[in-house]
Amino acid sequence: MEAAVRRAVSREDRERIIALRAAPEWRGAESFVVDGYGVEVRGCETVLAVLDAVSAHTGDSFLVLLTPQEDLGDSLLARIADHELRPVNRFDLVREAFGAKLADPRLSARSWAWLVEALIDAQPPAGWPKLGGGVLTLETALSTLVAVRFGGDPDATTLLTWSSDESALAVFRALPEAERAGLSDWLEGEIGPVASVVFRLVDTGHSADAIPLGLVASAVYHEKAGRRQVAMQSKVRIEERFFGGVRLAPETVRRFTESVESLWTRWLAGQDTLKRAETTVTRAERILAELQAESLADLSDALDLGFDARLAALANQLIAPGESQELEEALNQVREHRRAAQRGDEMRTAEMAVRLARWLRSPVHAPQTLDALAVRHVREWGWADGAIAALWQADTARVPKAKAAYATIYEAARRRRAELDGAFARRLESWTLHGSDTNELVLAENLLQRVVRPLAAPVVIVLDGMSAAVACELADGILHRWAWVEVGRRSDGREPGLAVVPSMTRFSRTSLLCGELRDGTQRDEVPGFRAMWPGRKSALFHKGNLAGNAGAKLDDEVLTAVADPATVVGIVLNAVDDSLDKGPTDGRDAWTVDGVAYLKQVLDAAWAAGRSVVLTSDHGHILQRETVVTTERSSSARYRTGTPGTGEVLLRGPRVLAEDGEVVAAWDESIRYTSKHAGYHGGAALAEMVIPILVFVPSVRQCPPGWQVFDSGQHTPSWWSPPVINQKRLAKAVARPKQEDALFSVADLESLGARVTSSEVFAAQRAFVRNAPAADQIARLVDGLASAGGKLPVNVAADLVGQAPARMRGYVSQVSRLLNLEGYGVLTLIDGDRTVALDVSLLKLQFLGET
Repeated sequence: MEAAVRRAVSREDRERIIALRAAPEWRGAESFVVDGYGVEVRGCETVLAVLDAVSAHTGDSFLVLLTPQEDLGDSLLARIADHELRPVNRFDLVREAFGAKLADPRLSARSWAWLVEALIDAQPPAGWPKLGGGVLTLETALSTLVAVRFGGDPDATTLLTWSSDESALAVFRALPEAERAGLSDWLEGEIGPVASVVFRLVDTGHSADAIPLGLVASAVYHEKAGRRQVAMQSKVRIEERFFGGVRLAPETVRRFTESVESLWTRWLAGQDTLKRAETTVTRAERILAELQAESLADLSDALDLGFDARLAALANQLIAPGESQELEEALNQVREHRRAAQRGDEMRTAEMAVRLARWLRSPVHAPQTLDALAVRHVREWGWADGAIAALWQADTARVPKAKAAYATIYEAARRRRAELDGAFARRLESWTLHGSDTNELVLAENLLQRVVRPLAAPVVIVLDGMSAAVACELADGILHRWAWVEVGRRSDGREPGLAVVPSMTRFSRTSLLCGELRDGTQRDEVPGFRAMWPGRKSALFHKGNLAGNAGAKLDDEVLTAVADPATVVGIVLNAVDDSLDKGPTDGRDAWTVDGVAYLKQVLDAAWAAGRSVVLTSDHGHILQRETVVTTERSSSARYRTGTPGTGEVLLRGPRVLAEDGEVVAAWDESIRYTSKHAGYHGGAALAEMVIPILVFVPSVRQCPPGWQVFDSGQHTPSWWSPPVINQKRLAKAVARPKQEDALFSVADLESLGARVTSSEVFAAQRAFVRNAPAADQIARLVDGLASAGGKLPVNVAADLVGQAPARMRGYVSQVSRLLNLEGYGVLTLIDGDRTVALDVSLLKLQFLGET
């Protein structure tokens, strides 16, 4: 517009008033100078405004009027240069608005007249972005207009996001028909099928359902739906209701659904967009129901109904007599669903059910010695206890089939555990009676001497009532959050301790902290703990000594003691033991570092001070889950006097500190003798008697001589993780096809790892990562993880790539720099760096464009 004004002024009209037919808007300076002449510009919406401006004009300066009026009348025109309204070259206006010296000749074609008008109409208050000279191309003009009309770059994401914005759609519908048609045609050519579908939905009034419909169509048009009657009927209903009776090509629908799922997946991963993703799923499920296509939900990776359907299929496999591979595949299907992360509790329960199924399908033989039984519990059966607890009172409201399946697995696992508890109790009976001594098995009364004394600067944390199952979870949390190294006295893994009989706090904790068999309270424990460290400073803190004052979680005396490496520190935490009496009774037995009062703060202080940490307990516990099978009375929940019955054992000997050295202890979890609580201890079951022992040192250099440094994944039982695929079979799968198999392409037989590492995206990433691992090595890791459902223990993953388990943290970090595009966690370490995890769906999306 400024160029038009300058051209008019440069003609040096005798009349110094110039009228231009244009929109009455001026974004430049109100007055400026052209060739030595002063110029004022006024926008005049009406004829009266023109008259006022003309009447008020005096002097030698030029007055330029901008008005949309077509007829000003002869009297006004007589005072205006050339007695006419001069037309403005709108083509030049657009070029000038972009600050371009030249404009693409195509813009002057009649077919793009709508674009010129649209650019003038849509110009933002601050003007169009300046090109700084050069040429305004047709493509630049179109993409700039699209950015204003649709809210972003001309791509599928922008168009899909725009389709659900009612206010933006209202603006679009109000545009001139030529502009609407022109934008639609250009975007369909630029973006392709996504634009075709979206504008078809705009025409039929269903554009707001574009993204929900895309999620539905991914199931209805899924290749596995084949020619199923319900899929064929649903396609017809979609075409009639949403597309105005037009049948879209399968490729068009496929590309549309892929774009929708890609956008929705990004919404699901964002904190700000998660609610939008969930609302979209709700709407999509309504559409699926309206189409009467709920039976296709299992083919959807996005809908909650799909997650439900896959859980139901898993439930069927859990109780079916089929092959293990079918069960693993059913679990993989659940894991790969994109709602798995949002339904974490259900996902965890499903994984625990499958783990127990693996455990139940493998033979278990009870060892003959008490030491071996305790070791097996802390290394394997305690893990089973954690899985059993997850199944008790699991949330199966959405998937009733899972209720029966979980109950079946739960009952079978409890029967097996009961058999093992019985074997342990019988062995404990004999061992307690005949000497109660062992060179191998740590006892509560010698735990400080054998385990803690060899450590430099130890902090001993006694988590009263912690079972082996709880210890497994806490160990994962500690190793994940801090860089401690786990060590132990035994070369083959963690070792157990054995509680005093009865397995009660007054007996077992006092004996542990005093280093000798004793019945007492915390008043006895403080001097007893001090006596354990002659010639050394020591401090023992109980629950009442831990709380700090305003502004501090821990008391200053506790922090001072932990900060001094010369002081042997003992900390007693009662969170687990307290919960057994007063805590929730929903059957859960899951604990985290943050869930145990003061534990995180104590560990933070110990790590800052470079201290070694021993996390142990005085006894374990069982939960209240079953019907009482005895009515005997006792002052204790799990032991009494008298004659043992079914599920009980008679324990006598020097390590029995109650009832004159003879008690009847229950090993059957269903037995209790007192009122109902959340959980119990004092009996002879493995979970009550076996003490877990976890030892962490700040670095390998502080591992005591003769002790073993543990790998992060070596404690996991074999059945806890999915079986690894046969690597020879994988090699055959990726081999070049024989001549007679030419009907199939090499790509059809290539493994996922080979496809990813040969992709253009991977090659581009590799250019920015120095000293990256070999592509074939990464391909093996990807294939191994994909075949195992996305997760492998670190030691198993290390075998796949020929690395030492201790070096896998650095190795995974290197590979993640290649695979974790834009910060998304494709490859990560989880479970306290004990497990390598691969998001297979995200990997395919990022590197192969597949969903």
